[in-house]
Amino acid sequence: MKMPDKQKFSAGVCTLGCRVNQYESECIISEFDALGFEMKDFGDICDVYVINTCAVTAGSDKKSKQMIRRAKNRNKNAVIAVCGCFSQNSPEAFKAELSADIVAGTTEKTKIPALALGVLNNIRPENSVLVKNIGGYDTYENISACRSKKTRAYLKIQDGCDGKCSYCIIPKLRGRAKSREYAHIFAEAKRFCETSCREIVLTGIEISSYGKDFENRDFDLMALLEKLHAEPALGGIASIRLSSVDPSLIKMDFVDRLASLGKIANHFHLSLQSGSNGILNSMRRKYSAETVMENIGYAKQKIKGLNLTADIIVGFPGETEKDFEKTVEMARLLNIYHAHIFKYSKRPGTEAAGFAGQVGEEIKNARSGEISKVCGNIKEKIHSENLGKEFEVIAEEAGGGYYTAKTKNFFDVKIKIDENQRPPATEKIKIFDYDRDFLYGIRVDNRHMGMV
Repeated sequence: MKMPDKQKFSAGVCTLGCRVNQYESECIISEFDALGFEMKDFGDICDVYVINTCAVTAGSDKKSKQMIRRAKNRNKNAVIAVCGCFSQNSPEAFKAELSADIVAGTTEKTKIPALALGVLNNIRPENSVLVKNIGGYDTYENISACRSKKTRAYLKIQDGCDGKCSYCIIPKLRGRAKSREYAHIFAEAKRFCETSCREIVLTGIEISSYGKDFENRDFDLMALLEKLHAEPALGGIASIRLSSVDPSLIKMDFVDRLASLGKIANHFHLSLQSGSNGILNSMRRKYSAETVMENIGYAKQKIKGLNLTADIIVGFPGETEKDFEKTVEMARLLNIYHAHIFKYSKRPGTEAAGFAGQVGEEIKNARSGEISKVCGNIKEKIHSENLGKEFEVIAEEAGGGYYTAKTKNFFDVKIKIDENQRPPATEKIKIFDYDRDFLYGIRVDNRHMGMV
């Protein structure tokens, strides 16, 4: 079903949570586009609102509900659809408590636009709750984002997780690890390359496990990177970036092979979580603090200009001040450029929710603030060390006489331009100034010279 022109409806999508959700929202938007919807900002008056929810923390749950209420307040006649991890976990909360018209979980999200169009045309679906038992999904659900209007695009290669981390509910909501076939990954990367996209970010729930469910177990994450890197049809892609990686993945062979691939970004976002072995063991993580230091130490020797960002959890049950200090020390030793800091949040149905030694909110807030300050100081120090250096950058957004960009190793840069000037997708710049948040660059020239 596609709407006649005179029945042009509008839709807005709100995305909460991780890069996987951001990618899946783009897939939902692609379906709205195909049906002729006008896409608007979620804050505008729309005929359909979609809230793609997150369940990582209690705060995520709360924000999901807030977004539904805001949408209803903007347009009480709008079709409200929810999907994602929180609705997978608690579909009844959205259907009964919040009166959502359509409820999907972590699968079948892309059915929402067609169902919403039916509701707008007074055709009610037989079943408006699409949440299924995730245990029945053992193969990758091949949805696609058919466009990329930005220079950086997320490309999902994997879903689910076989990990048993004591704090994490996501495996129960996403199911077992499932890898996407190469042909579909390449086809989507090629579509992105043919638009304005110059960097693809490979994302998933646990991309380190890519290929482990294939019959050919040799086609793992590294084999995928090598194959994408060699594709002539992806010549316009300047950078291929990994999203979040498990520190245990970064072994010598992986690093040696990665270092030979010039397009792969010299940046790791580490699922670090803690620098204390006691806490890592309690979390059921697959590595020790010593493994992290050894693996990353080797990677820094082999990969020029390697930059690190990380996920860190503070206030995990039983975390003492000494445990926390070990995390702070690891952040300093690794030179963590930026950290996503999560204050531990009880998730019903997880092992850690019943652990003794739950940490108070005041202590969590103090630790979160302290490690944020430490990483902020590290970022400013790294910025100072790059004064006068040259980088090729990928443009992001323009405004206020500058455009923002990122280097291949994930430095945040601002480049001064004329107000009406459109920045090129990639260009070479030289750093002339810095502050705590940004490096500041001037243009060197507009020729493609290979990214640093």
